[in-house]
Amino acid sequence: MKMKKMVMSLLLGATLAAGSAVCGAEGIDWITPQDMSLGGVEPGMSLSYVESIYGPMQEVKSHHVDHLLGYGDTVKIVPSADGTSVKAVLVKGNNGWATPAGVTVGMDASILQKIYGTGEVDPTKHKARRMPGYDYYTYWQAGDPLHYLTFAVKDGKIAYIKVGLMQR
Repeated sequence: MKMKKMVMSLLLGATLAAGSAVCGAEGIDWITPQDMSLGGVEPGMSLSYVESIYGPMQEVKSHHVDHLLGYGDTVKIVPSADGTSVKAVLVKGNNGWATPAGVTVGMDASILQKIYGTGEVDPTKHKARRMPGYDYYTYWQAGDPLHYLTFAVKDGKIAYIKVGLMQR
């Protein structure tokens, strides 16, 4: 009888733990590592490899980041702290740079739910500081929640896309 109670307790505990794990992830859409790039550039990639594909990057001035590189006015690359790899990529124009699923700046925001799910929608993020009027849809990489893919939407259209790696 004691053994039966112990087994039942273990089963109940396992069921509750599994349920809480699922509930804790509710509302978050996890995407694959293969989804984490823009124009074929992904966080962690060496800057020298990016330059071997796209050519030399230019220094870009920014009010928010100390060291920023880029290609023209629409592609910005934030280097890692040691300056050797990509920390984040930001695309602000419909310039051919796309996610692996083909999403580009200028597309209707409804495409996001069709391709990636609802994402984590944060309507207040950045509005008070620098980007009033934008809604943000963020998707996290399954297995490594420090990697993210964010879409800024204004007036129903994707205004910019950012893929990055949060500091460890």
